[in-house]
Order: sequence, then structure tokens, then C-alpha cells
Amino acid sequence: MTANTLQPAVNNQFYDDLGERWYNDDQHIIALLRAESRLKLDYVQNILRKNQVDSGSRLLDIGCGAGFLSNRLAENGYHVTGVDQSAGSLDVARRHAPASALVDYQPADAYQLPFADASFDAVLLMDFLEHVDEPGRAIAEASRVLKPHGLMIFYTFNRTLPAKFLAIDAVELIARDCPKHFHVWHLFIKPDELKVMADKAGLNVAEFQGLRPRFLEWPFWSSLLKRRVHPDFGFQFTGSLKLGYMGYASKNLY
Repeated sequence: MTANTLQPAVNNQFYDDLGERWYNDDQHIIALLRAESRLKLDYVQNILRKNQVDSGSRLLDIGCGAGFLSNRLAENGYHVTGVDQSAGSLDVARRHAPASALVDYQPADAYQLPFADASFDAVLLMDFLEHVDEPGRAIAEASRVLKPHGLMIFYTFNRTLPAKFLAIDAVELIARDCPKHFHVWHLFIKPDELKVMADKAGLNVAEFQGLRPRFLEWPFWSSLLKRRVHPDFGFQFTGSLKLGYMGYASKNLY
């Protein structure tokens, strides 16, 4: 993936060495992603149900990491394929996969997915688009493997100063272990930009939904004071898109 020589490159390498820290470390930034995944899972399942993408349908989780979403969706009856470029993360995902669930993990390049056209009922791009230099290209490839009327469900960060503070500066105050350039602001994506990318890929954005930490609750302040992510650290939906935002798009028939 092409690096922007005028800006720092995002660090996607540290995920490969996390091992079981994906699931048990409360001092690494990965603990925040783990906490956030609970609300994201609820959102994804609600959108799937709302659009009658029932259990048994085929889902593709691009940039699946250690399977926070893939494993739970498979446990709930979906046929899930998780892809990532981090072999270490995929190993962890496999170890945590429910024994009876239909979930498969494999390495893949998001720009050249090893799947036929129209293979999946839904594709997830969660905490992924801000980690690649060409998000529009990744969205187009996700659209290619989607069936007509299939869903692309996404989460990323808005390119605003509040989002920079939350997703970069504040994270370094909460987590003791923060790899350098785990996020880089220039790769954050404004909602209007994402909509244009989706339109070009034959996708119609149906909604955007803001997301933010629960700032007024004790687990947030405990995490900040102790620099350990509290097990009840939570996130909530908000009407503002200035920080992180989720949403989904459907693939046009023609």
C-alpha cells in the first residue's frame, strides 16, 4: 500500500506482535478497541436485522484483527470470513473462535480480495479505513465482492481537531502502551468524503451514526487516573459526527 511521503505513515505493524494481549491487556491501546467493539457489535447486528440479512448469510470482515466482531457474529449464526494482513492477529482470532461457529480466517490484501464478485451479503470495514492510504480503492473492492443490495458497514474517524484529540492525544493519556503513529490524523475521513467514495463504488450511504466514550461515567475517569482501561469503560451513540462515526451503505442493483 502506497505511503504518503509528506505525512507519517500509520503504524499497522504492532498488531502482529500483540498475541493474547488483544484479549487481556488493560494498559495497551488495544483495550480501548476491545471496549468499543461491544457497541459496534450491537450496531452491526441491528443493521443486519433491519435489512433482513439473517443468520446463515455470508459476511466478510476486512481488517478483522483478532476477531472481536467476527467471532461473535459467527457465534450468532452468520457464516463469517475474516481477512487481515497481520498473521499474528489471525492466529489469535482462530484461537478465540467458537468451536461450533462457521468462521474462517485468512490473510488477504484489501485492495485485491481473493473472492469472486458478488460473494457476500455484507462486508464490514470497521476501524479499517483510517489505516490505509487509498480508502476509496478499498471501498471499491469491498463493493465488488458484495451481492446486489448487499451492505457495507463501516466505522472510522472524522478528520476534525476533536477527533484528533480523542483518537490520538487522549488515548495516550489513558493507555500506558501506545505505539507510535497507531493513528495518523491525515488518514481520518470526513463523512462527505466517505460518501463520495461509496458513490463511486456503486454504494448508497443510508446513514451515519456518531460514537463517543461515556465521558461522565466513573470507568472513564478511573481509566484516565490509573492509566488502565477499566473493564466497564463504555461508548455510546451520539448525534454528532465530529469524533468517530459508524454507518452503512447498500450496493446498487446496477
